[in-house]
Amino acid sequence: MRNHYLKTWCQVALVFCLLAWALPALAQKKVSGKVTDSENNDGLPGVAVQVKGSSKGTITDVEGGKYEIQAETGATLVFSSVGFISQEVVVGSSATINVALVSDVKTLNEIVVTGYGSQAKRDVTGAVATVDSKQLLAVPAANVGQAMQGRIAGVN
Repeated sequence: MRNHYLKTWCQVALVFCLLAWALPALAQKKVSGKVTDSENNDGLPGVAVQVKGSSKGTITDVEGGKYEIQAETGATLVFSSVGFISQEVVVGSSATINVALVSDVKTLNEIVVTGYGSQAKRDVTGAVATVDSKQLLAVPAANVGQAMQGRIAGVN
């Protein structure tokens, strides 16, 4: 009889341990939404969405800036993208969180686009030249390279 009570007590203790272990996973919910540009309300693809203080994260899709992530109520989501000011939002009772990111003009001025990628302006070695977009649009050309010919030294 005593073994029966001990066995029952062990089973109850095991159930409580499993529930205590599983409760944090049950407290998580699916949070989804759309990340847009605050200026023109277009969906932003490739925005990083991360649960602050954890390794959980995702990125917005290519088609419209939509995302889905598992997060606990009270957790903070961090939305970040190159050229935009990062934004933090606390997960509340709503399962939908839409965010409008504001452009960070200072960051955009410090990125240099090269023919094979992009680099920070401070890391570029060699000569750097600038052409105003209005000058490029004023010339009828088949491509950007032809529009830059004669306006930047070394462009053939």
